[in-house]
Amino acid sequence: MMSKSMNLVVALFCCLTTVLSQQQVAVNSAPAPEGYDVELEVVSEDIGMLVGALGITDLTGYSCSRLYVTMVNSDDFLSSVSGDATNPTYVNTDANFYNAVLGGATPNGINSLLFPVYPDLAYDSWVTIGLEGTPNAAAGEAAVSTVQSAINPWSTVFDPGGGLPGGSIAIDDNVGGAWYALNGDANGVAGDDLKVLAGQFTTAGEISGQVYVQVFISGDGSNEFRDTFYFGDGAPTPGCTDAEACNYDETASEDDGSCEYPADLCGGATNVDCDCACLNDADADGICDEDEIAGCTDVEACNYDAAATDDNGSCTYPASDNVDCDGNCLNDADGDGVCDEDEIAGCTDAEACNYDATATDDNGSCTYPAADNLDCDGNCLNDADGDGICDEDEQGGCTDAGACNYDATATDDNGSCEYLTCAGCTDAAACNYDAASTIDDGSCVFADDPCETCNGDGTVNPNDADGDGICDADETAGCTDPEACNAGDFTDTDNSLCEYPVDVNDGITYLDCDGNCYNDADGDGVCDEDEVPGCTDAEACNYDAAATDDNGSCSYPVDEYGIDYVDCDGNCLNDADGDGVCDEDESAGCTDPEACNAGDFTDTDNSLCEYPVDVNGGITNLDCDGNCYNDVDGDGVCDEDEIPGCTDASANNFDPAATDDDASCSGCTIPFADNYYAGADIDDGTCIISGCTDAEACNYWNDANNDDGSCSYPVDEYGFDYVDCDGNCLNDLDGDGICNEDESLTAEGGAIEVALDAGAPIDSSAALLG
Repeated sequence: MMSKSMNLVVALFCCLTTVLSQQQVAVNSAPAPEGYDVELEVVSEDIGMLVGALGITDLTGYSCSRLYVTMVNSDDFLSSVSGDATNPTYVNTDANFYNAVLGGATPNGINSLLFPVYPDLAYDSWVTIGLEGTPNAAAGEAAVSTVQSAINPWSTVFDPGGGLPGGSIAIDDNVGGAWYALNGDANGVAGDDLKVLAGQFTTAGEISGQVYVQVFISGDGSNEFRDTFYFGDGAPTPGCTDAEACNYDETASEDDGSCEYPADLCGGATNVDCDCACLNDADADGICDEDEIAGCTDVEACNYDAAATDDNGSCTYPASDNVDCDGNCLNDADGDGVCDEDEIAGCTDAEACNYDATATDDNGSCTYPAADNLDCDGNCLNDADGDGICDEDEQGGCTDAGACNYDATATDDNGSCEYLTCAGCTDAAACNYDAASTIDDGSCVFADDPCETCNGDGTVNPNDADGDGICDADETAGCTDPEACNAGDFTDTDNSLCEYPVDVNDGITYLDCDGNCYNDADGDGVCDEDEVPGCTDAEACNYDAAATDDNGSCSYPVDEYGIDYVDCDGNCLNDADGDGVCDEDESAGCTDPEACNAGDFTDTDNSLCEYPVDVNGGITNLDCDGNCYNDVDGDGVCDEDEIPGCTDASANNFDPAATDDDASCSGCTIPFADNYYAGADIDDGTCIISGCTDAEACNYWNDANNDDGSCSYPVDEYGFDYVDCDGNCLNDLDGDGICNEDESLTAEGGAIEVALDAGAPIDSSAALLG
């Protein structure tokens, strides 16, 4: 047990060093010697439809391929297929990988005896080291182990479980992962065919990729190589693989050292992108933030700094636009100390009406009173009567505009106005308007009634001879009798012109003035008083040509006889054979009383007869309704047709042809077995009990017959092989609870740390192997 535990520790250390320690230091192993490679072999194309205990599995278009690592020596040993960020492993498909419900990521639990019942299991996708199914411990085979990190669960992606489709394998993160076997396991040895199976992959897509393998040449653990092999379209594509580089090639799988960076392309600059544009340029001026120089950038400022690239708001300027930075005028033509731009033009004469005390330059704009007798506002200096007219400018006369001698130029009334010589009608709308009159004396007359007009002599003409208020020109004559058809609103009555309705029956008029009936309930144009009731349908047996109003009395053959293919006397319209049965009533069919479809037909046609069709040895077991004459168990299968056998599809000896279960179903009857079958009548010895079958392991199970790779040893539980399954030292001479192997390390203050879980670094490996 001690020897096996030590081998396990060494193997795990080698594998985990390959898979895990590269997160800190990349492994540099010798490349493969000439002759080693990988081979992808298609073992089944277009698999098709598979029928098994789980139903129908459609693998139409799917192909199954196997990947082998080809060797040079028959005793070469394939230790592992691993991957990490430095030496990645990929198994790609452009579709999905098929996973059987009973399969797994490795073939450790696959039993080929189940293939006849579960045919799809033979095409499960898995990774392996030489195994195709459950390992044969007697032949030296051992289960394939896998390791994956929490951040990249490649095995779970490849086989999610439950028969779900799997994704491509990608082991390319910093922590890494692997599938492996321990040196000495027979399934990892090349053998006479010089190749070791590394995986089986079933997919409807194309397969390609690369695998990073560890091989012990001739099984010598000290003589190994680790190298990457390519298959399908997985051969490396050289190019720049650094996504941070300017010429990054996303299609490249192998870095060829051609990567270029901004420093290479932009004269050593490190703060620019691949186009030499700034990575940081807050003000978008083309100068990187790291190269900006703060200062005053305005050339007009007093403190302008030509070296500055980023204005920091420190600029200072002259007190005004008219002076320099020292406060001196830039322009002063008259030398008066007032800058030309600040000069104020205006009137500087204090005697002028528009004198401006703020003006510094006289612009000749001074104004003065318009006359000597006016002030600057145009007001009289002398105006005794306060009428706004200077005393010097007054003029006497008649100022009353209503007077006959009114003087528009007079400003002072001198009492000379007179009013009699110009009195009369001054309204131009009046019939007696006098254009010469300037004073209205109230004599105006007007034609203010609608009919009135002015005469030429100034008098009014009324134009309404009969005085009825209607102007003579508007009078009308006509019929005003409201009973007449042509009665109207005439001003002069003339009833000799009246017109009345002309249709009279027995002294009664049924029509209005437009010739329409006063009463026509059915709207047929015949007045109700003139209607004749009766049957108006010419197809009816009692048609009345004089009737104008159908009263629903029409009768037809169907009313008399209940059919429409006889005439009004009940005679057939069609009777080809003259048998008194109308052709429409004739019926042809089977009249044989032994037939299933016999009937009371008028025309016999026994070619249409139908009889029970289930005949066995000349005996019909079915009646006309398709029911068995004899069916003791009521399952719809006639007793004469029953087939005994096992009818449970879950049983190993299921007979799909059987119709009657004869209690012969066989299977595994052990309840804790992997393939326990509760409905088994007979145990057929096929029970699969998975567990640890190594009697040296801590979790050995005597009942297990299928090793599932779950065996654990002290090194699995505690990280050491010198303790027992309870963690007690195998060797402890001084009985201090510290194993002899740890005594010296403890004395020196050292510690051993072994990490078997993915993602943890491995320290003190020298001590572990010491």
